[in-house]
Amino acid sequence: MRFFRRGETSVATPEESVETCHHLLLVPHWDSPASIGNEEKASSYRCNTCDEHFTREEEAILRATEADRIRRGLQERPNLRAQYPRTWHLADGREVELRRLDSSSRGAFLRFARALPQDDMLFLREDLASGAVVDGIIRGVEAGDDFALVARDGNEVAGYASLHGEPMRWTRNVGEIRIIVAEGYRGSGLGGRLAREVIDAAPNFGSRKITAQMTVDQTGARAAFERLGFQEEATLSGWVTDRRGLPRDLLIMALDLSVPRG
Repeated sequence: MRFFRRGETSVATPEESVETCHHLLLVPHWDSPASIGNEEKASSYRCNTCDEHFTREEEAILRATEADRIRRGLQERPNLRAQYPRTWHLADGREVELRRLDSSSRGAFLRFARALPQDDMLFLREDLASGAVVDGIIRGVEAGDDFALVARDGNEVAGYASLHGEPMRWTRNVGEIRIIVAEGYRGSGLGGRLAREVIDAAPNFGSRKITAQMTVDQTGARAAFERLGFQEEATLSGWVTDRRGLPRDLLIMALDLSVPRG
């Protein structure tokens, strides 16, 4: 298997399997140590998938068509879509079916969201009990902009995981992970497995770093993400307001995907 450079064409022989790299994960390079971390001062870029190098001008062209390339890349990479649905055996012996969130799971997902404990609802970034919100997530998944999975036990949703990209240019390499598990499935290992599934898929969406956001009160969530390799990035005092109107400190944790994981 090999990757073609942009503009290069060839006809694959029966003995050769060809996959075109869509350069979804570009890593900046800096000539000066003082410039490291400032992407505006990057001198060149390297594709973390095929190792091809690009000038700043070429990077700008690739970024200008990033949304189309991501959609095309996902459509032409059947390995990502073909992974679902599949069955997971949980630690407690139960089985769930993992599948992408689409319209066929809409009703079950709304039942799942509306049955969440009130304490969970206080900290949700979005009103997942709203049909309009869920429809928006499904549209994002179908368009290739977002990634969302549900774990189903028969006709009911046991857990949900998603990856959301940042729209701003300077944070476009950052994806945010969100995990919710139904009360009856906590302690089964489902949350951790859903998180790892999202982490593995993140490079397909151009993410070089994944963040997880929670309030400092959510000590269980913090411990779970620490086990996955996330580290504290920042604590913002009084940054969020819960559904009761009370201020909460926001904890931001991050996982750098450029660092090899054990």
